[in-house]
Amino acid sequence: MSFTGTLSELALCDLVEITTLGAKSGVLEVAHADGSPAGRLAFRGGALVSASCGALCGERGFYALLALGEGSFVFDPELDPGEASGSALPTGSLLMEAMRRVDEISHLRDALPASARVTRLIGDAHDAIETTVVGYLQPEQRAVGDIVATALGEGLADEYDVLRALSHLRERGVVQLVT
Repeated sequence: MSFTGTLSELALCDLVEITTLGAKSGVLEVAHADGSPAGRLAFRGGALVSASCGALCGERGFYALLALGEGSFVFDPELDPGEASGSALPTGSLLMEAMRRVDEISHLRDALPASARVTRLIGDAHDAIETTVVGYLQPEQRAVGDIVATALGEGLADEYDVLRALSHLRERGVVQLVT
Protein backbone atom coordinates (compact mmCIF):
# COMPACT_ATOMS: atom_id res chain seq x y z
CA MET A 1 0.00 0.00 0.00
CA SER A 2 1.45 3.36 -1.01
CA PHE A 3 1.63 6.41 1.23
CA THR A 4 1.07 9.92 -0.19
CA GLY A 5 1.16 13.47 1.11
CA THR A 6 2.60 16.92 0.75
CA LEU A 7 5.95 18.20 1.95
CA SER A 8 4.16 20.91 3.93
CA GLU A 9 2.41 18.15 5.92
CA LEU A 10 5.43 15.92 6.35
CA ALA A 11 8.95 17.14 5.60
CA LEU A 12 11.14 14.98 3.40
CA CYS A 13 13.77 14.65 6.13
CA ASP A 14 11.10 13.16 8.42
CA LEU A 15 10.02 10.74 5.69
CA VAL A 16 13.61 9.60 5.24
CA GLU A 17 13.98 9.02 8.99
CA ILE A 18 10.70 7.09 9.20
CA THR A 19 11.68 4.91 6.24
CA THR A 20 15.17 4.28 7.60
CA LEU A 21 14.09 3.56 11.20
CA GLY A 22 11.21 1.38 9.97
CA ALA A 23 13.62 -0.63 7.77
CA LYS A 24 11.25 -0.08 4.82
CA SER A 25 11.90 -0.98 1.20
CA GLY A 26 10.43 0.84 -1.75
CA VAL A 27 10.64 4.05 -3.73
CA LEU A 28 9.81 7.54 -2.54
CA GLU A 29 8.91 9.70 -5.53
CA VAL A 30 8.87 13.47 -5.00
CA ALA A 31 7.12 16.07 -7.17
CA HIS A 32 7.43 19.85 -7.32
CA ALA A 33 4.47 21.99 -6.20
CA ASP A 34 3.28 22.14 -9.84
CA GLY A 35 3.16 18.32 -9.98
CA SER A 36 6.22 17.88 -12.20
CA PRO A 37 8.66 15.15 -11.11
CA ALA A 38 11.44 16.36 -8.84
CA GLY A 39 13.25 13.13 -8.01
CA ARG A 40 13.24 9.89 -6.12
CA LEU A 41 14.80 8.07 -3.22
CA ALA A 42 15.08 4.29 -3.19
CA PHE A 43 15.31 2.24 0.01
CA ARG A 44 16.07 -1.41 0.69
CA GLY A 45 15.57 -2.59 4.27
CA GLY A 46 15.77 1.02 5.49
CA ALA A 47 19.04 1.69 3.70
CA LEU A 48 19.06 4.49 1.14
CA VAL A 49 20.38 2.79 -2.00
CA SER A 50 19.93 5.61 -4.53
CA ALA A 51 18.87 9.22 -4.80
CA SER A 52 18.19 11.45 -7.78
CA CYS A 53 16.85 14.94 -8.38
CA GLY A 54 16.70 15.92 -12.01
CA ALA A 55 20.15 15.22 -13.44
CA LEU A 56 21.77 15.07 -9.98
CA CYS A 57 22.41 11.63 -8.47
CA GLY A 58 23.75 10.22 -5.23
CA GLU A 59 24.54 12.67 -2.46
CA ARG A 60 23.97 15.76 -4.61
CA GLY A 61 20.57 14.43 -5.68
CA PHE A 62 19.70 13.75 -2.04
CA TYR A 63 20.69 17.27 -0.95
CA ALA A 64 18.77 18.87 -3.83
CA LEU A 65 15.61 16.92 -2.94
CA LEU A 66 15.80 17.78 0.73
CA ALA A 67 16.12 21.47 -0.16
CA LEU A 68 12.58 21.37 -1.62
CA GLY A 69 10.15 23.12 0.68
CA GLU A 70 7.00 22.55 -1.35
CA GLY A 71 5.69 19.63 -3.31
CA SER A 72 4.22 16.20 -2.82
CA PHE A 73 5.41 12.64 -2.39
CA VAL A 74 4.37 9.05 -2.91
CA PHE A 75 6.11 6.19 -1.13
CA ASP A 76 5.42 2.89 -2.85
CA PRO A 77 6.72 -0.23 -1.07
CA GLU A 78 5.76 -2.33 -4.09
CA LEU A 79 8.23 -0.57 -6.40
CA ASP A 80 11.59 -2.27 -6.72
CA PRO A 81 14.32 0.06 -5.48
CA GLY A 82 16.65 -1.42 -8.09
CA GLU A 83 20.24 -2.29 -7.63
CA ALA A 84 22.39 -0.03 -5.51
CA SER A 85 25.04 1.83 -7.48
CA GLY A 86 27.54 0.93 -4.76
CA SER A 87 27.18 0.75 -1.01
CA ALA A 88 24.15 2.22 0.71
CA LEU A 89 24.27 5.98 1.25
CA PRO A 90 24.94 6.93 4.90
CA THR A 91 21.49 8.28 5.72
CA GLY A 92 22.23 9.75 9.15
CA SER A 93 25.19 11.82 8.07
CA LEU A 94 23.44 12.81 4.83
CA LEU A 95 20.45 14.11 6.79
CA MET A 96 22.66 16.16 9.10
CA GLU A 97 24.56 17.65 6.15
CA ALA A 98 21.31 18.30 4.26
CA MET A 99 19.86 20.23 7.20
CA ARG A 100 23.05 22.29 7.50
CA ARG A 101 22.90 23.06 3.76
CA VAL A 102 19.21 24.03 3.89
CA ASP A 103 20.00 26.50 6.67
CA GLU A 104 22.98 27.94 4.80
CA ILE A 105 21.08 28.12 1.48
CA SER A 106 18.61 30.57 3.02
CA HIS A 107 21.50 32.89 3.95
CA LEU A 108 23.12 32.47 0.53
CA ARG A 109 19.81 33.24 -1.21
CA ASP A 110 19.54 36.47 0.78
CA ALA A 111 23.06 37.50 -0.25
CA LEU A 112 22.69 36.27 -3.85
CA PRO A 113 19.10 36.86 -5.03
CA ALA A 114 18.03 34.84 -8.07
CA SER A 115 17.28 37.98 -10.09
CA ALA A 116 20.66 39.62 -9.43
CA ARG A 117 23.06 39.60 -12.36
CA VAL A 118 26.64 38.38 -12.08
CA THR A 119 29.51 39.93 -14.05
CA ARG A 120 32.92 38.34 -14.51
CA LEU A 121 35.78 40.57 -13.34
CA ILE A 122 39.34 39.36 -12.92
CA GLY A 123 40.90 36.43 -11.10
CA ASP A 124 40.86 32.68 -11.16
CA ALA A 125 38.53 29.94 -9.98
CA HIS A 126 39.85 27.65 -7.24
CA ASP A 127 37.89 24.45 -7.88
CA ALA A 128 35.79 22.64 -10.48
CA ILE A 129 32.46 24.18 -9.49
CA GLU A 130 33.91 27.70 -9.46
CA THR A 131 35.42 27.01 -12.91
CA THR A 132 32.02 25.90 -14.19
CA VAL A 133 30.28 28.98 -12.76
CA VAL A 134 32.87 31.33 -14.29
CA GLY A 135 32.42 29.51 -17.61
CA TYR A 136 28.70 30.29 -17.53
CA LEU A 137 29.56 34.01 -17.41
CA GLN A 138 31.42 34.08 -20.71
CA PRO A 139 30.98 36.44 -22.54
CA GLU A 140 28.23 38.30 -20.64
CA GLN A 141 26.43 38.66 -17.31
CA ARG A 142 23.85 36.14 -16.20
CA ALA A 143 21.25 36.06 -13.46
CA VAL A 144 22.08 34.04 -10.36
CA GLY A 145 18.91 31.97 -10.90
CA ASP A 146 19.97 31.14 -14.48
CA ILE A 147 23.41 30.01 -13.30
CA VAL A 148 21.86 27.74 -10.68
CA ALA A 149 19.31 26.34 -13.17
CA THR A 150 22.00 25.61 -15.76
CA ALA A 151 24.20 23.76 -13.26
CA LEU A 152 21.21 21.76 -11.98
CA GLY A 153 20.07 20.94 -15.51
CA GLU A 154 23.51 19.68 -16.45
CA GLY A 155 23.77 17.66 -13.22
CA LEU A 156 27.03 19.38 -12.28
CA ALA A 157 26.10 20.86 -8.92
CA ASP A 158 23.18 21.56 -6.63
CA GLU A 159 21.96 25.01 -5.60
CA TYR A 160 24.06 25.05 -2.44
CA ASP A 161 27.29 24.31 -4.29
CA VAL A 162 26.61 26.95 -6.97
CA LEU A 163 25.63 29.66 -4.49
CA ARG A 164 28.62 28.83 -2.30
CA ALA A 165 30.95 29.03 -5.32
CA LEU A 166 29.43 32.38 -6.35
CA SER A 167 29.84 33.67 -2.80
CA HIS A 168 33.53 32.67 -2.73
CA LEU A 169 34.13 34.15 -6.18
CA ARG A 170 32.46 37.38 -5.08
CA GLU A 171 34.53 37.56 -1.87
CA ARG A 172 37.74 37.25 -3.93
CA GLY A 173 36.61 39.85 -6.47
CA VAL A 174 36.42 37.39 -9.37
CA VAL A 175 32.76 38.24 -9.97
CA GLN A 176 30.56 41.19 -9.14
CA LEU A 177 26.87 41.15 -8.27
CA VAL A 178 24.69 43.73 -10.06
CA THR A 179 21.24 44.21 -8.55
